[in-house]
Amino acid sequence: GVVGEPGPGGRAAARMSLDGVREAYDAAADGWVRGPEAVYERLALAMLARTPVPLVDARVLDVGAGTGVVSRAALTLGASVAVASDLSMGMLGRRCAGVAAAVADATRLPFADQSFDVVAAGCCLGHLPDPVEALREAGRVSGGVVASAFAPGWTHPAKSAIDQVLQGFGFVVPSWYARLKLEVEPAVDDPDALARLAEAAGLVEVDVAVVAVDAGLRTPDELVAWRFGMAHLAAFVDTLSPDVQAAARTACAAAVATAPALVIPLIVLSARS
Repeated sequence: GVVGEPGPGGRAAARMSLDGVREAYDAAADGWVRGPEAVYERLALAMLARTPVPLVDARVLDVGAGTGVVSRAALTLGASVAVASDLSMGMLGRRCAGVAAAVADATRLPFADQSFDVVAAGCCLGHLPDPVEALREAGRVSGGVVASAFAPGWTHPAKSAIDQVLQGFGFVVPSWYARLKLEVEPAVDDPDALARLAEAAGLVEVDVAVVAVDAGLRTPDELVAWRFGMAHLAAFVDTLSPDVQAAARTACAAAVATAPALVIPLIVLSARS
């Protein structure tokens, strides 16, 4: 089951990264499983390949877990225990069997010191206004930390093409997403800056690398499913009638018909506590 749901007046709720983020991810859960999850599975494997602690028989805490793709990847690679933590109950509800879950704030984890061998934070630090505090908490509850973020300036033609088509159907970029891109993500999307954040959090043996990850998407329909399931788009897509949604999918697929393969430059941080 899912444990530890923070109440609306609790400290965890007050520490949400941005207004609307948790609600957006709750609403996006179904679309996420149909599209982005496959991409994030590949990103998870690339991140875990650089973990500072061996994963075989390890206890892994997956912070900012979403649907638990990092947890699932860790178990596949030999971890003995994987716990998924996130503020979105909607996302956690789509995790796979065998993964425990806790609704938890990344900056205030409900676990004792050194409860885990590894904390893995897949592409979630860019959602937090205080990544140093989250990294400090990760070090408190584990012996090793591995985290990832998207490289600065990374984009793909499908992103702007699909957004532009959907704007013709009435899509407006949510304010929380605009703030995320402008104010929060830049704090962690530079390798040197991310290393300094880890050191400020008291982590040691800090290593940061940039790896190219083949997302595995090969067709226009796969690119559209990836984008339609992203949290800033999913809620809007769900408001469209079936006929209009089908028309939007067709138009978006046409817009990305000649788009290149999706290869994502991923920053991976590895450190010990």
